[in-house]
Amino acid sequence: MVARFPLMFLLVSHLFVLGVMSRNFTIENKCAYTVWPGFLTMTTAVSLPTTGFSLKKGETRVINVPSSWSGRLWGRSLCSTSSTGNFSCATGDCGSGKIECSGGTAALPTTLIDFTLDGSKGQDFYDVSVVDGYNLPLVVVPQGSGRGRTCSSVGCVVNLNKTCPLELKVMGSSDKEHPIACMNACEKFRLPEFCCYGEYGTPEKCQPTLYSKNFKNDCPLAYSYAYDNENSTVRCSNSPNYVITFCPNDISSASQPSKETNGGTKQKSSWKLKLILGVSAALTMMIIIVVLIIVRAKNVRNSDWNDQNVEAVAMLKRYSYTRVKKMTNSFVHVLGKGGFGTVYKGNLPDSGRDVAVKILKESEGDGEEFINEVASMSRTSHVNIVSLLGFCYERNKRAIIYEFMPNGSLDKYISANMSTKMEWERLYDIAVGISRGLEYLHNRCVTRIVHFDIKPQNILMDGNLCPKISDFGLAKLCKNKESIISMLHMRGTFGYIAPEMFSKNFGAVSHKSDVYSYGMVLLEMIGAKNIEKVEYSGSNNSSMYFPDWVYKDFERGQITRIFGDSITDEEEKIAKKLVLVALWCIQTNPSDRPSMIKVIEMLEGNLEALQVPPNPLLFSPAETVPEILEDSDETSTFFNPSSFGSDTLLTSEDALQHGSRSS
Repeated sequence: MVARFPLMFLLVSHLFVLGVMSRNFTIENKCAYTVWPGFLTMTTAVSLPTTGFSLKKGETRVINVPSSWSGRLWGRSLCSTSSTGNFSCATGDCGSGKIECSGGTAALPTTLIDFTLDGSKGQDFYDVSVVDGYNLPLVVVPQGSGRGRTCSSVGCVVNLNKTCPLELKVMGSSDKEHPIACMNACEKFRLPEFCCYGEYGTPEKCQPTLYSKNFKNDCPLAYSYAYDNENSTVRCSNSPNYVITFCPNDISSASQPSKETNGGTKQKSSWKLKLILGVSAALTMMIIIVVLIIVRAKNVRNSDWNDQNVEAVAMLKRYSYTRVKKMTNSFVHVLGKGGFGTVYKGNLPDSGRDVAVKILKESEGDGEEFINEVASMSRTSHVNIVSLLGFCYERNKRAIIYEFMPNGSLDKYISANMSTKMEWERLYDIAVGISRGLEYLHNRCVTRIVHFDIKPQNILMDGNLCPKISDFGLAKLCKNKESIISMLHMRGTFGYIAPEMFSKNFGAVSHKSDVYSYGMVLLEMIGAKNIEKVEYSGSNNSSMYFPDWVYKDFERGQITRIFGDSITDEEEKIAKKLVLVALWCIQTNPSDRPSMIKVIEMLEGNLEALQVPPNPLLFSPAETVPEILEDSDETSTFFNPSSFGSDTLLTSEDALQHGSRSS
């Protein structure tokens, strides 16, 4: 009996120390589906009671974690067991063949949580990372005794799968339309600038890319790339417990620490009570908001968009038609005309600022479509997007007021600067600016906007020759960043319309249709640099249109025909890059075209990293122009008219331009 006492004493002491020197990780699943959490321990001195388990919708499980533990945890989704007993998951699989990961790590792409408990100076270190991609939204919330300014919640509460660039999306095997994860750019492209290795292996060299910035914008509290800001890692003192929630409803509702008493029983009850009260309050508030929206919408319809309702929805200053007439001096100075109306130069009455006023053609209806367009565009703000300053709505009298562009449209700017003094560097800056504006419309607006009429006439130049995208008369608003767009009628300008706009046999209409138009604009800029060569080529190759001519000369290495004889080595690199990017953008199959975020990476990256694309010119717009569409006298300034046909569904492409235009 005496011999047993020391053994029992040691056992009790060990259990006591374990209880004092361990933490509780409360794992919650608020997803609408089952999640399988996985754990990987980085140190061999300690272990966890489990390395993986199943957590059904709404379930919670508490894991006892040693205070000196260091490791990572993540969520697996879409898991199943095969007929042979092998367990696997579509995302986050750890490769063990079982629910327990047993030392296996997460397969990419996966949202990861890294923990170091009781590290330097007794502090905990933790962060949520999307450096290796993303599969599930989650949040980490310190509880109990954790204190201090830096002891805070972190996570990624946004569903990045919905905003993921098309080329990074991972699609499910059973559901081909809904992505299940979002890859990181390193895994996708295997380039050193994305992976931060080789010459890019230092914080100075490896800067955040547009892909990582995309992740950071949506998940500012998460690590987005290898050398992200150190503030993305949280330092927490006083050994708190932690709550890890998959698919959190609201990070703020779970961020308040609760008091810990009686071994955590009252803490858990208090936390549940607060959760119930919080959810009830949120639901009540949502019901009130929905009712108010319904009542407000009804009032708006009944009052035919009265002054207060219109200004509240549009978030822009509203002008009366009388004031619009006064600011344009009774519509004296015409800037341009198009299918949607006429544009006049004017001055704002308050500041005297020059503006462009687009007076839309009179149309029937209650104006709801017009207000929706104005309201959506009023929420955009980008240096390469023309700014809206106000609007007029008086039943069938409607106008939109924009900032004034003193250097007119891109086509007129190029036309006036076609001599050898036209710098390739300037063309490059213009190309990058247009690409940034399009990337913003496609990825960074609350609602994705597809322009559908990108052409030089709709690219305006400000006083500093900064390009700005204008004229959204044909634009399509896409809810929830959807990719595929249903179109009842073709829209755009011949010579710039993507093949899928003519026939769905070429593919689905999407934001990639804008990419095609952008590529044609690039080629037009290149052709404008050497207009005599383009016209000479057109006269001797009537069956070939300019992109085909460029590709064949580029493929044969006859670049002097494209770029000219006096081009410098540095200018030649810029010109080659513009040609390669343009040819990638006009690929016939939309899936072969890069997204605009990739276009920017290509333009700003190394020329050596760009491959020559396959010949995209299996499609000639001149051969598929439907006769039923409206014709116009306007054609592309620098392309062979016989190859491109005429415009249709013309917008006011010279809106905001300095100088007049013949219609």
